[in-house]
Amino acid sequence: MHLSKWIRLALLVAVVAAAAAVAQEPITTANALGRVVKKVAPVYPTAAKQLNVTGSQDVEIVVDEQGNVVDAKVVKGNALFTQASLAAVKEWKFTPLLKDGQPVKFTTVITFNYTK
Repeated sequence: MHLSKWIRLALLVAVVAAAAAVAQEPITTANALGRVVKKVAPVYPTAAKQLNVTGSQDVEIVVDEQGNVVDAKVVKGNALFTQASLAAVKEWKFTPLLKDGQPVKFTTVITFNYTK
């Protein structure tokens, strides 16, 4: 059974569109911590110490092509830790992530644990 040229063309267009959609997805990496070349620990907030508050905070970061953190936002955790987490992670530095030999931006989540 032969497919008509229109069906073959439609299938080809669908495959090309799917490939283009995959290529445009943001790159995330589970091994971002292995790429860290400079890590700054957050300072335990005085208010949290006084209130005896512990916990963790998840911060989503965007790392540019040079390995710099260019955006950071808290996605989970106690607001008492926000300023300390953001200040620390903005000082982090990563080795660039390469895709097809070219450096690319990537997004990942860093978890800070605050314990006494």
